[in-house]
Amino acid sequence: MKKNIKEDQLLTWAVRLSQWTQEHFNQVIIGVVVLVAVIAVSVFMANSRQGSSRQAVLQMSSALNLYQSADYESARGSFEQISQRYGGKDAAMAYFFIGECALRLGTYSDGLAAYDSYLAKYKDYPAFHGSALYGKALCYEGLENYAEAASSMVALMGVVDEKDPRYLDAAFQAGEFFARAGNMEQAATYFGMVSDKGTGELKEKAQVAATLLGQ
Repeated sequence: MKKNIKEDQLLTWAVRLSQWTQEHFNQVIIGVVVLVAVIAVSVFMANSRQGSSRQAVLQMSSALNLYQSADYESARGSFEQISQRYGGKDAAMAYFFIGECALRLGTYSDGLAAYDSYLAKYKDYPAFHGSALYGKALCYEGLENYAEAASSMVALMGVVDEKDPRYLDAAFQAGEFFARAGNMEQAATYFGMVSDKGTGELKEKAQVAATLLGQ
């Protein structure tokens, strides 16, 4: 229970930033994942000689249709079948989407396990590397393990070019998670990075967050 004024302010701030994080996730990550998924199906259909059998392609297409229609429970079952029956790119892609389904269903421990299975194979299908690290951060957030959520965001920064807008987005959210974990020093470091290098609304949010940390 937050008992003093400083902690109450941080709690209010954390709730507000969490809402922004969810909006960011909905607007950017879901859109990117769905777009890449559609492209992936097209690539698999056009180039089965790279290891995907026709049956695997058809099952992947069906599972992705379920995913895009927000039937996450059915989609997860289909992706699990694919992960058990096939290897290589098919399994890697299936594990990623098992994680995505679990995240949306709120089964965060299952999501972490699936994302880790993908990351162990991501070189077979690297398109979702950054998104898997982001998904892990959200699963850790769901489990209220904010220190690990922050670590996942820092790991995401390591695979994204510094000129990519997602780099500073990840830095800001790393700062948010560090603050919620009680590591104010690290939070200040990442908010400071965004304040120095960011622009527009994100820069303003980082400046406000840094100010609140100083209270």
